[in-house]
Amino acid sequence: MIAWREKFRAMSLHFLVTLVMAAAAAAVIFLIWYPDPFQALLGGTKFFLLISSIDLVLGPLTSLIVYNSKKTRRALIFDYTVIGIVQLAAFVYGVVSIAGARPVYVAFVYDRFEVVAARDLEEQELLAAKDPYRTRPLWGPVLIGTQRPSDPEAQNEVMFASLGGKDLQMFPRYYIPYEEVREQVKSKAKPLEDLYKHHPEARQMVADAKLPLPESQLRYVPILGKTFWTVLLDAEGGPPLAYLPLDPYDS
Repeated sequence: MIAWREKFRAMSLHFLVTLVMAAAAAAVIFLIWYPDPFQALLGGTKFFLLISSIDLVLGPLTSLIVYNSKKTRRALIFDYTVIGIVQLAAFVYGVVSIAGARPVYVAFVYDRFEVVAARDLEEQELLAAKDPYRTRPLWGPVLIGTQRPSDPEAQNEVMFASLGGKDLQMFPRYYIPYEEVREQVKSKAKPLEDLYKHHPEARQMVADAKLPLPESQLRYVPILGKTFWTVLLDAEGGPPLAYLPLDPYDS
């Protein structure tokens, strides 16, 4: 006779252990690696929910199938060791994949912001950068500026690389502090009325953001993550104040 009560008790315990693991990973992912709004801007939420759901279902379900109090202690330890290794390996693989896609820099490039993921930066490019841009930040994305190379040979390198999708934001050697590009940001930022012409719904979004500045002192700039969004900032080219899920190029 199948002891369903014992099986469900084992399944519940397994579920709780898996839930604690998922909660700990979620805290790191959504509070540190993908702070709001980057989880939506880069799509990290869907992938995490997918791997967590699979882990939370398949792990405990396996317990329901294999647990049997009549098994020897050695057999149960073997079963759960195998299950734990497989489940942990799958979970770690998912978390590592999410870590590779995490945003490490938000770079102003030419006339827009670009979200730079950890996997976008090659090791040789990081080695060619100056401190503090020789690493992939672990504690959330860092706001930076970029500077076009002055050397003609370097300019050609960047130009040809851009044809393959590798633009200036993927060359850490050209990173500079954000303060050094504020005037450039200021000159490229546009008044909100331009945004409202193409996206009337943006007016309510700006109001809902409850920013400490009147609309006349706000400007917007595109930002590219997985798709284009809109960044709100002050008229002096200061750091981003809010992000709107609107493509400013979409008219």
